[in-house]
Amino acid sequence: MSEIPQESLSYQAAAAEYWLGLRGSGLLLSPLDAEQVADWERRGLPLAVVCRGLRRGLEDWKRDRPQGAALPRSLRACRFAVEEEWRAYRQGRVGASEAPSGEAGAAHARLAAAVAHLEQGARASEGARRESYRRAQAALAARAGGATSLEALEAGLREADGLLLRSWLAELARPERGALGPRVRLLSGARGRRTRLRAYRETLRSHLFDAARRAGVLCLRGSV
Repeated sequence: MSEIPQESLSYQAAAAEYWLGLRGSGLLLSPLDAEQVADWERRGLPLAVVCRGLRRGLEDWKRDRPQGAALPRSLRACRFAVEEEWRAYRQGRVGASEAPSGEAGAAHARLAAAVAHLEQGARASEGARRESYRRAQAALAARAGGATSLEALEAGLREADGLLLRSWLAELARPERGALGPRVRLLSGARGRRTRLRAYRETLRSHLFDAARRAGVLCLRGSV
């Protein structure tokens, strides 16, 4: 991850850097590839799962083609392998997969970016808001301080963000907090018959985070 500053190491940047590293060439993702990564992020695919799927997809590509065949230029060529890895993850079988090469370094870099982000939030805040950043940083350190996998790190990021979100909700006046639920459900729309409850809840949660960011909360989600 040496080409990207730690403060810019977002989900999309980390996925792009990992893919370009697998290919051994390239500087940027195409707009279609960037859109694909953004879709995975919106759907809540852990970055570790995306990296495993990309690596697996590229390995399958090499195995099924003559030696020396050109590697796919587009990340989307491996999207089905990522989706298969995501299904395996949801079924609880991801633990059997080998961690992607370089994952420990990526986890360490994203952890450093997250800590810096929380420290920035604390310096720019005061009172209860500042204390919430400090508690989030302590929770992140306790859960993912020694993380060597992106999966473990993301568990820590979710816990820290959950604490920030709960603290922000507690700050709101009762009428404002009461109006937030209906507003979030309106933005999310009705749950479709084919939409899993977990996915719908993730959509609701994403709108909550958007509201928190508009209120000035420096959440980790979508930032590191």
